[in-house]
Amino acid sequence: MDHVDDEALALVAIGEPLTDPAVVLHVSQCESCRHEIEALRSTVMVARSSIGETALTPPPARVWQSVRAELGLAADLEPSVTDALPSAPARVVQLDAERERRSGIRRFVIPLGAAAAAVGLVAAGVLWGIATPRDAGQFVASAQLDALPDWVGASGQATVTERADGERIVTVSLDARVSDDVVREVWLLTENVDGLISLGYLTGSTGAFVVPASVDLARFSVVDVSAEPIDGDPTHSGDSIVRGALDV
Repeated sequence: MDHVDDEALALVAIGEPLTDPAVVLHVSQCESCRHEIEALRSTVMVARSSIGETALTPPPARVWQSVRAELGLAADLEPSVTDALPSAPARVVQLDAERERRSGIRRFVIPLGAAAAAVGLVAAGVLWGIATPRDAGQFVASAQLDALPDWVGASGQATVTERADGERIVTVSLDARVSDDVVREVWLLTENVDGLISLGYLTGSTGAFVVPASVDLARFSVVDVSAEPIDGDPTHSGDSIVRGALDV
């Protein structure tokens, strides 16, 4: 298939999982697309870590004097004073609702050029409420992910953190050799495996996934990573690579 477009790559860079298995497979095999994702992720990290650190300060009087002289403005003309714009509150997007709303990647995301421009604005200390800083979150729980019998040698780790706004993030890392004809999907399971929730696809060795607000981690306490064939079937394949219980 052709290379993945910038909007889809930007979606991965800001932390949302891809929903198309074919795209996931392409990204996992395409060095160019993975390089583009890493570049975008670096942009996002700079933007998130820098926002709010630099306060806007009025320019010295000599700046306005130079502007007046350059443009031939009246000597008594002064700039208008505008109150500082309040920063917009963080918008939490529930990924399960988003998946139901769209069958593919149709939500608008910032393309690469706009993301780069956003970094320039941040570096200049200009914030117009288009983004908000994201905290790393407080540690909640972790799990060692052990290999299932058919995947001897595989291993993984899962960590749950909670941000100040209550959003919970599961970060999953996986060390396993997987064939090119499958993709890796991250799940939350009940202890008795009588209920399961898909969090999304793992496109690299590590991925971060938002836990839906309605999910009780005391019940869905098992993290599972499965090998899924690209057959259009959204159900669990039954071929789990690693699995482990969170210490909640």
